[in-house]
Amino acid sequence: MPFIMITSAITTVFEVPDGFDLLRVRQLGLSELGDDEDATDSVSIQHDKVMNEIYLGDATRKTVSISHSIVAPNE
Repeated sequence: MPFIMITSAITTVFEVPDGFDLLRVRQLGLSELGDDEDATDSVSIQHDKVMNEIYLGDATRKTVSISHSIVAPNE
């Protein structure tokens, strides 16, 4: 059976006060984002639902990966 990959990208831009420390924000934020298993589950469940609607229940998820990054918009 062939493989199909779905990629969902969500980008959120925040305005923050002057003088913020991007490295500190990364330290605090990435661990919190990585621990949010409910969000990961929600996205993978949505992917499963869509593919199984298209393929009448005959699509089996093989892997799922979620990656997070915190960067300045000009990086």
